[in-house]
Amino acid sequence: MTSDSHRNVSEAQALFNPAFGAYLLASAVSTATNKAQRPLPWPSAFLILPLVLPTDTRESLPGKSTVTLTAWANDNPRLQAAFAERAAALTTYTRASLRTAMRHHAIDVTPAGLICPRTPRPPSAAPGEEVADCARAAALVGRWLAVTDPTRAFTALGVRP
Repeated sequence: MTSDSHRNVSEAQALFNPAFGAYLLASAVSTATNKAQRPLPWPSAFLILPLVLPTDTRESLPGKSTVTLTAWANDNPRLQAAFAERAAALTTYTRASLRTAMRHHAIDVTPAGLICPRTPRPPSAAPGEEVADCARAAALVGRWLAVTDPTRAFTALGVRP
């Protein structure tokens, strides 16, 4: 019999698996580069996971990218205030996820930024499940980062690159 605390630990370990982070980063980079038709500046990668992984932040993201990153940040001051701490806490995980993505050729680094050499597969989980929710959020964040200057994105979220 599995206890609730054991299940929660297993879920946390699964979510913070660098392969899962690599998948989310590749999803965001692929969406961003397809929309912008240029590589994603590499510092922007450090904004993706702190926006996608925390449940409260992910659930507050709009369903469509018609709301800008800056407008979302202004409408969510509590989340914006917590973002710098979350981004710092996820820096090591983001680095490990980037290394995993590069090692498995899910993301390539070019002089101009990050590219995704192949489109990540859509999640196979049913809508409403956490993996699918995270993948959808990563795609939204990718669309935002495609049209937002990195300095402006970092400023809107209250962090410095």
